[in-house]
Formats: sequence, structure tokens, C-alpha cells
Amino acid sequence: MPYDNDGGSNIWCAAVCELTVRWLLLIPVLFICFCLSFQNHKPLCHVVDFYAPALDTYSINNNNYNINNTFVFFDLKLENVMPFNGLLYGDLNLTFSYGDPPGRKIGSLGLPGFYQRMRKTAHRRDVANTRGVPWADAFASVSKNGSSSSVVVFRVDLETEVRSKCYFWYMKKQRVMVGGDVRVGNTGVQVGDVAVLLKSAAAR
Repeated sequence: MPYDNDGGSNIWCAAVCELTVRWLLLIPVLFICFCLSFQNHKPLCHVVDFYAPALDTYSINNNNYNINNTFVFFDLKLENVMPFNGLLYGDLNLTFSYGDPPGRKIGSLGLPGFYQRMRKTAHRRDVANTRGVPWADAFASVSKNGSSSSVVVFRVDLETEVRSKCYFWYMKKQRVMVGGDVRVGNTGVQVGDVAVLLKSAAAR
């Protein structure tokens, strides 16, 4: 009786066909991921928190202005939105200004660069000393009639360079120059529940 190997051949053909279909479905996905890995996006930068103790009317007795406390506290959030690439930051150079546009420069601060993995968020919480802020006038402005709607404007500008990491090498440097206006009320704290997005510095 001759040996019938049709059953084995059919199983083998089915396995080959299934494997081929899987590869045909996988190749476009791999190609898309490969193309996306060459995207080069700048980070999103926000001022999440900002506090000027000299303007905190609730921590000052009567008219004893705490103008000797010239520091401002801030929380800067840096978000890498790229799904496949890390980001290498150069030094973070922050400039602080006071008053309505264009305002006056009141201080600056430099923070060291760092590496940020894909789709990660980093916070840089620090303190900056200021000079030239008319704290007495600013305090009077935010405490008008005890209204919480009275605010003064500070500005935070960030300048740095970033390089995205694609597989085992870094791509060309991109310059980041962004800034945003921060409104501060009679608690000395940034007004509003939404973080301030730092946009292109030219947008001021």
C-alpha cells in the first residue's frame, strides 16, 4: 500500500501560509515604527508652580511688607512627547522678568542638562534670586481691596539645546527658546489651576 503524504503536505503548506501572512502584517508595523523613530520633536515646557513669598499677603502681618525675601520658587516641567526617541538636554538657561510686556529682567538661573527617556516627564524645582523688583508696589497691586483678582505679571523664559537619540546615535541639535507669562495673585502663588505653557519666545 503506497504511503499517502498529502496530509503532511497540507499541514506544512498551512503553516507556511500562516507565517507569511503574519510577516506581511508585521512588516508595515515595523516600517512605521522605523519611520517614527526619525521624528525630531522639541519638548513641551510648562511652569507648573510659581511662588513669590514677598507677595503672600496671608503670611505678612498688617503692612509689614516682606520685601527682603527676594526669591521666587518655581516648578518647571519638561515633557518628551516622542514615543521612540530619548532627548539629551544641554544646560537649561532661565531668565525671569517682571511687569507687563516687555517687562524688566529681574534675574537668571542656569541648571545642568540631562538625558530624558522616551515619553517621560521631568520636573526641575528650584529657587531664583531676583533684583530690581518693586516689591512694595507689587504688593500694593495684588492686595487692592483684598481682591483675589488683582494680579501682577512675571515672565519665565527658557533657552536650551536638545538632541534626540535615534537608536545608537544622536541627531542634530535643536535650539529651544520659549517663554510664558505667569500671573501671581495675593497669595504669592501662580493664579489658575492650569500650568503655563512656554511658547516660542517670539510670541510675546
